[in-house]
Amino acid sequence: MKALGFLVLCGAVVISAACSEKSPPLLAASPLQPPKPGGPNEPAQNQPPAAKPGETPGQDGVKDAPRVCNKAENPACAVEIDPKLAAEHGPALAMDGDKFGQGVTLAESVKISDLAADPEKYAGRRVRIEGEVEDVCQMAGCWFTVKSDIPGKTMKFKVTDGVMVFPMSAKGKYAVAEGTVRKMQLNLEATKKVLAHEAEEQGRPFDPATVTEALTIVRVDGLGAVIRVKK
Repeated sequence: MKALGFLVLCGAVVISAACSEKSPPLLAASPLQPPKPGGPNEPAQNQPPAAKPGETPGQDGVKDAPRVCNKAENPACAVEIDPKLAAEHGPALAMDGDKFGQGVTLAESVKISDLAADPEKYAGRRVRIEGEVEDVCQMAGCWFTVKSDIPGKTMKFKVTDGVMVFPMSAKGKYAVAEGTVRKMQLNLEATKKVLAHEAEEQGRPFDPATVTEALTIVRVDGLGAVIRVKK
């Protein structure tokens, strides 16, 4: 019976001294039980790591601080939206997916093919477009391209760097995006700068000597978007 009393009092803990009422309490966790997450050196579950100096948290965790738009290097980097137009919107629609910016407020979408065919008709207007995301900016997540209803064609959705950050994981997903239509007629020098910047973003080689014609850019300067797995 004395042996049984020893087992009940001491439990499963193995000690070198005899067990008694004066034994000190056990404060350390058993080596068979790992410490719980969320300790001083471990972030809580499902939480991005804390940002370091010079960094800002983004959609995929910690991102580098956004670069400042330099129109001398890239004339098409700036997003121009009329503040009054940006303020004149209803409540965001309830939609499945990840919301960016103001979300989506318009109920009907414009076909990308119609917008591209007659940009003058839509220039300066607030529109909604939708489709599969073909590509995403690799440097700052400040734009993505949406596939048109015409195969092989796309429309760029551009936002100010850092205002919205689109993750690379958006490629292949479905986007519903809203913003103002912008048409830019560039000269040859500006065209070369824009194409050189795009090549740098995508890690492609670029030879300005191959550019012989000025570029007209038609895109949607973004106010909000929703990106989801499928239509």
